[in-house]
Amino acid sequence: MLNTIFIPENRGLGNALNEAINNCSNSLIARMDSDDVSTKDRFSLQLEKFMCTPDLDVVGGNISEFIGSETNITGIRKVPETDWEIKRYVKRRCPLNHVSVMFKKSSVQKAGGYLDWYCNEDYYLWIRMIEKGFKFTNIQKCLVNVRVGDSMSGRRGGYRYFESERGIQKYMYTHGMISHPRYLYNTFTRYVGEIMLSDSLRTQAFRLLRKPYLEINNANINPRTVSHEEEYPPFSVAISVYGKDDAKWFDRAMESIVVEQTVKPNEIVLVVDGPITESIQVVIDKYTKLCNS
Repeated sequence: MLNTIFIPENRGLGNALNEAINNCSNSLIARMDSDDVSTKDRFSLQLEKFMCTPDLDVVGGNISEFIGSETNITGIRKVPETDWEIKRYVKRRCPLNHVSVMFKKSSVQKAGGYLDWYCNEDYYLWIRMIEKGFKFTNIQKCLVNVRVGDSMSGRRGGYRYFESERGIQKYMYTHGMISHPRYLYNTFTRYVGEIMLSDSLRTQAFRLLRKPYLEINNANINPRTVSHEEEYPPFSVAISVYGKDDAKWFDRAMESIVVEQTVKPNEIVLVVDGPITESIQVVIDKYTKLCNS
């Protein structure tokens, strides 16, 4: 089932995702961006983690990044695997790939849901969930192929982005999650990367931090073999789309979760965040008919 919610004016990603979460009917929710491609076994792998470890609250994974063609993979963002490693890593940078996560609806809501924090709604959410003792893991396989370009590095720089990052570090310091030296170090390195570096140099720096694709994504991780799909718990997918999104990319993202998954979602909640183009509406109509027929 595809449930589409229209918001007349753009309210931002955090507000759109809260709207989606509040309208999801299942206890497990997967996060999905409108221009990325989920791997075919993404949901089965994540559901298997929840089935094997019922006390988990968030399951994420690695992501691959591509430019242009989906096969033109430029690198991997590898994240720590265990709950302990994630809670240590959060003191340096965001420990989960937001576009890859599946989480328990109740756990996110108990932490207050997504709150407005420029470009860091997810980082702020994970920090608050960690404060409340929720449990995390990251699957050591690429779950999502993420579309990137030089514009992404540009969005990760500038004074407004730096102030957002510094605010996150200050929150962790004042809440006793990091020491004063760690706060100063984190703030200084972000100032260098986000204020002092040009967009082109920042792009190069991001690429240097990524891992080679073949080095990371050869992990032999497979979901268990099931005789009936119903053995997996039902789950929803939360997506936000807005007017500046590319309709072709949005179509590909929807195809990866509606058509290609080995275990398909029972429900997709799509929040249309503000006015959209006719081409995006065509994609919405296409998958509404496909999902609701």
